Amino acid sequence: MKAKTSLKLAAFAVAAAFSHLAGAVVTDLTGQYALQSSATAVVGETNQYVFTYQVTNLGQGVPGTQTGLDGLTIYVPTAATFIGATAPAPYIGAPGFWSTGFSSGLDLALGGSNTSQNMTAPAGYQAFTFWGQYTESVYQIGGSATFTITLGNVSVGENTVGISSYYGGWTPPQEYVNNQYGNYTTFTASAVSAVAVVPEPETYAMLLAGLGLMGAIARRRRQG
Repeated sequence: MKAKTSLKLAAFAVAAAFSHLAGAVVTDLTGQYALQSSATAVVGETNQYVFTYQVTNLGQGVPGTQTGLDGLTIYVPTAATFIGATAPAPYIGAPGFWSTGFSSGLDLALGGSNTSQNMTAPAGYQAFTFWGQYTESVYQIGGSATFTITLGNVSVGENTVGISSYYGGWTPPQEYVNNQYGNYTTFTASAVSAVAVVPEPETYAMLLAGLGLMGAIARRRRQG
């Protein structure tokens, strides 16, 4: 099988709504993938968390081939501070590896007309994608991969994540897109994720006090 080369992800700012998924087919993970997600606060830091995603491939791929789990996409608030990320080791070994990066979304059609399995980040968010490079990195049926991302200036909530399957020259049993590297399907689910920080009550109080002070100054000037 011809080795799958990189899908390049361009990083740029995006606009658009947090738990709404734009441009991707929502597919139940049952029978295809198992997803466990969690968030752990970073000790000594405020609004900083490590988000962990464990993905187990239950039914994606063709037995005896290097097909299956090939990508994980997470929506991250544009206001978040990126601290770091860890990707799994390749399933088989070199030259496979997992790349990471921000973009406006996941483009599996690579500019083609069939965008049904793409992911487009909602307003105020950007996509962060872990992507398997070369077939050696692809997690086959029965394999589990763990991904983490550490972010600051965020709160913990629920957000949409996407899990992408690679089928090479084979046709998947569900909807897919095709590019020069093979066939791909994106499965989406709601998971523990980073959401934009909600101001604390004290912050609102300070804001209201500031507005009140500005109003008082304006009234005085008018009376003077």
